[in-house]
This record gives sequence, C-alpha cells and structure tokens, in this order.
Amino acid sequence: MFLKKLKLINYRKFGENKNVVEFVSSEIIKKEDLAIDEVEENGTIKESIQTEEQSPDVDIASDTTLIIGKNNAGKTTIITALDCLINHKGTFGINDFNYRYLQKYFNEFDIDNPPEILPHISFVLTIALEEESDDRISNLIPFMLVEDVNDSELDICIRYEIKDAVSFQSDMNKLMQEKTNKNKFLKFIKLLNNTDFMLNYYDKNNNKINADFKLGNLMELRCIKANHLKNENCLSDEFSKIINYRYETLFKSEKQGISESLEDINDTLTSNISKNHTEVIKNVLKKLVSMERMGVQLSANITFDKLMRDLIKYEYIEDDANIPENQFGLGYTNLVMIIAAIMDYMERYPESSFNSKINLISIEEPETFMHPQMQELFIKNINEAMKILLSSKNKNVNSQIIVSTHSSHILNSKIQSTNTFNNICYLHEENHNAVVANLCNEKVMPKENMDENSAEFKFLKKHIKYKVTELFFSEAAIFVEGFAEDIVLPYYIEKRKKLNTHYISIFNINGAHGFLYKHLIQVLGIPVLIITDLDIKREENKEDLADEGKESAVNFSQIDSLNKRETTNATIKDFHGKADLSDIPSFYKNENIYLAYQGKINQYYATSFEEAFILTNYDNKVVNDILKTLKPKIYKDITDDGTDQKKNMENSYKWQVKLENSKGEFASRLLYEIVNSETDDIPKLPDYIVDGLDWIEEKLGGK
Repeated sequence: MFLKKLKLINYRKFGENKNVVEFVSSEIIKKEDLAIDEVEENGTIKESIQTEEQSPDVDIASDTTLIIGKNNAGKTTIITALDCLINHKGTFGINDFNYRYLQKYFNEFDIDNPPEILPHISFVLTIALEEESDDRISNLIPFMLVEDVNDSELDICIRYEIKDAVSFQSDMNKLMQEKTNKNKFLKFIKLLNNTDFMLNYYDKNNNKINADFKLGNLMELRCIKANHLKNENCLSDEFSKIINYRYETLFKSEKQGISESLEDINDTLTSNISKNHTEVIKNVLKKLVSMERMGVQLSANITFDKLMRDLIKYEYIEDDANIPENQFGLGYTNLVMIIAAIMDYMERYPESSFNSKINLISIEEPETFMHPQMQELFIKNINEAMKILLSSKNKNVNSQIIVSTHSSHILNSKIQSTNTFNNICYLHEENHNAVVANLCNEKVMPKENMDENSAEFKFLKKHIKYKVTELFFSEAAIFVEGFAEDIVLPYYIEKRKKLNTHYISIFNINGAHGFLYKHLIQVLGIPVLIITDLDIKREENKEDLADEGKESAVNFSQIDSLNKRETTNATIKDFHGKADLSDIPSFYKNENIYLAYQGKINQYYATSFEEAFILTNYDNKVVNDILKTLKPKIYKDITDDGTDQKKNMENSYKWQVKLENSKGEFASRLLYEIVNSETDDIPKLPDYIVDGLDWIEEKLGGK
C-alpha cells in the first residue's frame, strides 16, 4: 500500500479547489537488483553478489515525487501538513486557516439562517491497496466499508473542527448583533482563537471513526529539512548519533563491555585526581571555611553516552590527505548530511517480514549550497543511493520519496533521466490561493504528439533541457522565435515600472513552435505571451530573395491587405484553425495565453519582427544609423542617402530580405545604441508587442 493522494482544504494557502497532490507509488525491488559494488579498504571495487538469505525483496519508490514551484507557493505547507497529521509536530491553530476562506465565511454569515458547516480545515488521504502485496492492512479496517472489499484504494478524511458547535454559534450570533462593525472581523478571528478545536477522522461516507485511531499508526514520515547545518561539526554529530543507536540496538553486548571498561577507567582516574588535585583544593578551602562538617570529592565520570557524543571525527579524504569537515564546501556537507539522515532512517526502520506502515521520506530543498551539476546528479541518482543503503539491511523497506525544490536543474534532470513529465507536482498561485497541477505526459503534450518517440515530444523535452525549466519558477513568461526579440525585449521590460519588479522569463523557441507549449502553459497557469511572426506566404523563392545579385528577379512588393493571403506559421495555424489570414483577429488570448503577431503598421503588414520594427521606426535616428552602418549601399539606394526616410517604410520587406543574414548584428547594435543613447529618441516597440506586454501587466495586477 502507498499514499496516492493528499487533498488539503482551507489549509493555509490551499482553498477548496485544485488542491490535490498526487504521489508516485512504491515498487518491489528484486533481490538481484540489489547486487552492488563494494569498496575495499584500499579503494578498489569488487562485485558483491547478494544471496536470497542476505537480501529479501524490498519496496522503495520507483521514482521520486517532485514538488516544485516558486517561493511561497506552498511546497513546505504540504510536508508540514503531513508532519502535523502523522508525527503531531506542532498543533493546528487559527494561523493554519486559509484567511480568505474565513473572510468569506464571516461575510456570508446570516444570523437568521446560520451555516450548518462551521469553520474547519480538512484533509483527505487516498491510500492505494496493491494486489499481491503482503502489506498488513489492519490499521485501515476502521475506514473500510462492505462495498470497499474489491476497491484498490480508500479515503481517510481528517477534519480539524470546532468541539462545541452550539457554544460557537451562540458566540457568533452575539458578535454579529453588535451595532458597530469596527474591527468585527478581527473579533471573529479572536473568537476562533479562543475556541476549542479537535482532530476527527471520518470514512468516505462521513461516519466518524473511533477516537483512538492515530494516523501515526498507519504512516511514518521522516523529514529531512533544508539548510540543517547547525555547526561546523554537524557531520560528526550526525554519524555519532547513528553509531550510538547501533550500539543501543544491535551491539548491546559490546556496549556492556565498553561500559564495564569505562568503570575501571573512572576508578583509576578518580584515584589519580584525588591524590594530585583533591587534597590541594581541600587545604586551600580550610583556610577560608570550616571543613569539619563538609568535604570535597572530585571524581571521573566518563559514561558511554558522553563518550559517544565526542567519539566520531568526520573527515574527507582528498588524495592522500585527511581534511577536517569544517574545511570542505557547504554543498558536499549538505549532501552528506542528507545521506546521513537517510542512513539513520534505515537504521531505525523496524525489523519485520511485512509492511505494517506507509513510509514517507521527504527531502526539502536538497539543492541548498549545491552547484548545478551536483543538483542534477542528486535527483538522478537518489534511488540508486537508496538501493545501496538498503543492500546491507535485511529489512523489508517500503518507502516513498518526496523532494520539494525550486531548482530548475533538479527539475530538468528528472525530466531528462526519466524521459517523462510524470510525477511532477507543480504549485502556483491563482486568485491568491495555492493551486496544484500534477504534471504528466497526457497534460503536457497534445494527444497526437504524446508518444515519447515523436519528434514533437523530443523537441519539447530537449528544449526544456536548455532553458525552459525556468518557466516553472517564473511569474510570467514571453516566448519569442527570434534572436532579435530575445536580446531587445529585456531592455523594454526593464523600462516598465509595473513589470520590472516581477520575474518574467524570456524564451527563444527558435521558430514557430509556440503551439507545442500550449498544453504545458495551460497547466502551469502563469500568464504567457507568445510573440510570433505573421509569416505571410509569398510566391518568391527564398534563395533568390536572399541573393543581392538577383535583385532584379525579386518582387519586393509591400503587402497592404491579407485578403487571399496565407501564413506558413504553425502556431498561428493552430490558434486560428487555418492558414487563411483573411479574417484573422489582431491577437488571440484565453485565460493565461496571449498570442501576438504583426498587424498593419503604417499601411503595411510586416511578416517578421525586424520588418515590424523598421515600419514602426522608419524615421528614427537610431534605426537609420544602424541600417546605414549595416547596409550602406542599400540604405543609400532606398532613402536617397537618408534624405527620404519614409522610403524605409515603403521598402520594409526589402529591408527584411537584405537583413536576413544580419539579424543578430542588427539586434546587437540596436541594443547597444539604445542603452548608450543620450537622447530620448529611443525606438518604439511595435504595437502588437506593446499590447502583449500590457496584457501581462494587467494579469500580474499592474492595472
């Protein structure tokens, strides 16, 4: 059995909807899979073949459940809820309520028709029961109904609710009848804070379960916190705890022998101290106080526990030198601390031939102090590391691993190593509440492209590897398809006061592939502006267009109407539903996606960013200087050496063709000039991009 889902209702940032976290199951690891390489004392490696008696089948998470999201998205809240429910670490209180839920309850309270449901926090844990498992399910019997006999899962409902409903209703009526409304909501909060609550368990039919039931009897959670380096000797302390525990449980006879030896050492030391130190102290005290009825005795007191506290000295071995732990990097120390915590968990895991509990290991923000490559290796190899730890234990361990992170490197490594978007729980905010999106291939990719061997899936996975994982940690994002937009847009965003305080990522998707991200964007919920090119289809051969020597054979005519025109842009065709541009609107948008493309600019339709920029700024000094520098002969021919800059507008498509192989230099020079310009005559962004930025600003609450 394993924890399949957790639903959080009205708990902290979680509301009443989009609040279900899904977890990956555990799986059987076969004995033969636990054959590992052992390291000899001299550092060489030998192969270890495990026998059936040495290593039984064990259960461990087949993959890690990754909980990701920006800071304050609710990642820690999920683990905190489990910790409180399972380990009773801390108690629930008024500050654990979703305050917007309380505001709604207060505002809608009607004295004449008071609500039947009182303020409460709820949790629903879905337990999956696996076939052909030797799990002991006696702890689940209180929640199993007759109709559940053949079910593969069941729900445990837990409510933090008011103990005395009648008394609370009476107090609420008195509060709401007060004539003044001043601070009434704060008085409501104070009333809740002074009200007694209790934690009750229910089955799926809302029948209360015996009060003796404790979730801790069914589940166990070990939390490995982030940044838990308490002092410079934390590793020595941690491994001392592990060895001390092993002596307490596995090596009791050895501990007894050590304790007896310590008694002999104490006797010898006490005799020495009495002879060389105690008599001197007595003689000094006699001069100051009466010693007739008082004496002094100094004795040695070395105990096993005291010895263990200072027994272990952790050192790193670098080449042939031993390095003290406080001289090594924080990233390595943090990693070893995580391993030490898992080792301690394994040591304390009960010896048993069956799985009596669901066991969860949560690792919070393991990336702390780690460089990017170490972060990627961590999530990629955590399961292998667990197997190695298990190989020395004759225990049937059934554990699910939960990792919460805001590291794009860990996220990317998980996607690449598993070749899937499955088992990723993404948290973001919607209407001020935390929202859960459980990712999987079916949600991220269109159904027709879902096959992991499809070109579309490979493109998306490969592109995410290089940058797009930042999308999961952004407040908003902009997808562009060219180098120019990628390099120029950050400057204009920085100049907008209502945007430059937000973390907005810009992704160059290298072509009109924005439609492949549509499903992923919808799942993530953040506002995403896709800037693409109109890509109006023309009759001319592109090789001829780019060849200045064949200019006479090229038709550089401007496009002033979209009637009977088509686009070659795949993203526009996906949103518009067809290639025909005759009736295309000026933009497309839904809840969190805005698709922007060129419209009519100064009488003409542009088909690329560069052309749209020139049409918008045909008479701008900065733009004209750049065009003249890049293409002096063409600039002279088009504008009559700059005397008729309006002809830049009338030849915008020709400029696009001539700049085809100079787009990068055009963008770089443009950014350099506008950053270093001493005038206010900065070129303007085309309107279709400005409108898209306005939309992002509005979605982020800027208007």
